[in-house]
Amino acid sequence: MLSSRLHQNISMRILIVVHFFVVFSVNAESVHESAKVFAQTGAANDLYGFSSVIYKDRILVGALRQKHIKTGKDTGVAFVYRLAEGQWQPETFPVPEDLQSKDGFGGKLALHEDIAAIGAIGYDRAAQDGGVVFVFQNINNQWREVTRITAPDARTGDSFGQAVAISENILIVGAPKDDDKGDDAGSVYVFTAVGESWQLQQKLTAPDGAAGDVFGISLAFSENTILIGADLNDEKANNAGAAYVYVKQGNQWQLQAKLMADDAGDTDIFGVRVAIDGDTALISARRDDDEVVGKDSGSAYVFKRKGKTWHQEAKLVGPTQQADDRFGRSVALVGDTALIGAMHKDYIGENAGAAYIFKRTGSTWSHTQTLVASDGKAGDQLGWSAALSADYAILGAVKHASKEERSGAAYVFEIEEK
Repeated sequence: MLSSRLHQNISMRILIVVHFFVVFSVNAESVHESAKVFAQTGAANDLYGFSSVIYKDRILVGALRQKHIKTGKDTGVAFVYRLAEGQWQPETFPVPEDLQSKDGFGGKLALHEDIAAIGAIGYDRAAQDGGVVFVFQNINNQWREVTRITAPDARTGDSFGQAVAISENILIVGAPKDDDKGDDAGSVYVFTAVGESWQLQQKLTAPDGAAGDVFGISLAFSENTILIGADLNDEKANNAGAAYVYVKQGNQWQLQAKLMADDAGDTDIFGVRVAIDGDTALISARRDDDEVVGKDSGSAYVFKRKGKTWHQEAKLVGPTQQADDRFGRSVALVGDTALIGAMHKDYIGENAGAAYIFKRTGSTWSHTQTLVASDGKAGDQLGWSAALSADYAILGAVKHASKEERSGAAYVFEIEEK
């Protein structure tokens, strides 16, 4: 049964980009986590923290390669925690028993009220590696699988479930290797909850989609707006990337804008991660190159909507930018607060990782906090995944040795007002 809530109700410098505002560091401080969560049964190469989301008082974390407790296959596992009396307490969460090795259960996650949606892009039921999204509901304090969703036109290798988003009675799923517009051009499916089932409302493809664009590699949803990444789009430059904005008009979703970085360059992969809240979009370009510090330092772009028009408001970069930081590996946005992970930042050791909080005042974004793990080590890759609420930030460190090498962990940080 679907919940009734579901039917009723995510080196200091100034960079000037055309005429837009600048980004700089102001009295930022390094902050350690308030909690750390990991799989008590963790094993080497589980990659716990590969994905993470937060909704109100719950955290959902994916371990992409963790073994199924019954079959022993590296199917992937998901974990749920709920905040109670100041502690993040684990809740029992089921793992489907028919999963197979490398299905990737937990690779992508979405959470809303008592509903969780979990992608498994390697699942073969509809087509080989066609993918599936499992929908779970918390009923009487127990998580249960309520349905599975596959693409009605599933084909081999579509990777349905590579991106998922959920809000109220809408579920959105990316299939970036769908071939409607050419090999791996990509698509996105929008489902609506009708009674106890989910029904396909619309399939979205980019009007200018082309082979290799991987439209749907990332997506985010806010109110009546969907933001979709196509990080290998070539309009500005080879694999420079793009993101598409769709808005709901009546019962249909219509393209409102195609967003691209003003200074786009080859292999920037703009759109590999996206976030949106209201009229603000945050878009990653984690392989953006800086002329001074070098390749793959990374960046993230803020776009603002006024009426029906979007403009680039700011370009965000790491406050101590270095080559190969991969700033923008993960992004999250709530109101005027942005969270950006840099998984290769050498903050504690080589590729230990870090993440940064930026706050907006007016149209100016300022770096206010640097988030690092108190027990971080070289190679942890903190910031591989990121999630944000009004009060907490969650960061995955997929290669942290919480139990064994690369078993992974996730860190919870309290967000302070600045």
